[in-house]
Amino acid sequence: MMFRIPSVLGPFARLSPVADDQAKMQDEICRIDSRSYGYGLVEGPGPTVVLIHGWGLAHNSYRQAAEAIAMQGFRVILPDLPGFGGSSDLPFLGMSFARYARAIRRFLEECHDVAGEPVHIVGHSFGGGVAAQVAHDAPELVRSVVLVSSVSGATWQRHEDSERPLTDRPLWDWGVHLLSEFPVGQFPVAALSVLRDLSHNLVWHLPNMGLVANMIRRSDLRHELAKVRDKNIPAAVVWATGDRVITRASFDDQCTALGIRGTVVDGNHGWPLSNPASFARTVAELVRSMDRSEVTCPS
Repeated sequence: MMFRIPSVLGPFARLSPVADDQAKMQDEICRIDSRSYGYGLVEGPGPTVVLIHGWGLAHNSYRQAAEAIAMQGFRVILPDLPGFGGSSDLPFLGMSFARYARAIRRFLEECHDVAGEPVHIVGHSFGGGVAAQVAHDAPELVRSVVLVSSVSGATWQRHEDSERPLTDRPLWDWGVHLLSEFPVGQFPVAALSVLRDLSHNLVWHLPNMGLVANMIRRSDLRHELAKVRDKNIPAAVVWATGDRVITRASFDDQCTALGIRGTVVDGNHGWPLSNPASFARTVAELVRSMDRSEVTCPS
C-alpha cells in the first residue's frame, strides 16, 4: 500500500524555478459572509496550490513551506481555518469537518485571490481532514488533493489479530507526540513561527481549539475518501516514517479508502515545517504527476 519516494526527483528537478525575491509570502485578509479570513499569498507563475494548516497553527507557521512550493513554480494561498490565526470562529455548536469545508469552500469561491478557480489542495494534519472534506463536498473546485500526515483514518493501532479505534486514544497521547515532534530542526525560524501562531490561538481562540481537538479524536473520513475516489478526483496520501501523531494504521486507512498507494518520506509529523524544501519537492512531484494523469485513482 505504499512506495518510498526517491531523494532525486528526476525530470521534475528541471522545472522552471522562481527567483528568490519573487517567492515571498504576503499576509492578506478578506471578508466573506461577514466573516474575516486571514491568509498568506505567495505569487508564482503556475497553477494555484491551497495549503491548509494543522491544528493550533495558522498560515505564518507554513511561510517557509509555502515559499518553497512557490519556488517549484506554483502560486500558493494559505487560508487560516476558522477559529485559527486571523479568521473568525465558527459557531461552537455543531462543530464538524463539513462546517469547516463549507467555510473553505466559500473562501475558494469568493476570495478575490482565488476567484472560484479549481485548485490543488494540500492539507497537513487537521488541515488534511478539512481538505478531504472539501474534495468530497466541492469537487468542482478541486483539481487534486494531497493529504500530508492527515487526520481522516479511524484506526489508532493495528496488529495482526486486533486493532484499536481512534476513539480509544487518550488526549494525553496526542499531546505527548505533538510535543515530541515539534520542529526544532529549523529553530529559531520555524519554531518561533509555530510559537507565535500557537500563542495567538491560545489567547484568542482557546474554546475553538478544544472543540476541534475533540472533533479530531472522533474523526473518521473513510466514507468521504471513498466518495472522492468514486468522483475521480486525483488524490495522494503522504506519511512520514517517524510520525507518531498520525499512526501508520490511520495512514493505511486513508490509502485503502482512496484505493491508492501512499507516499512515505523520512521525517516526523512536523516534517513540512522542519524540512520545507523536502516538503515542497514532494508536493510538486505529486501535484504535477496527478495533473498530467488521466487515470486519477490507480488501484
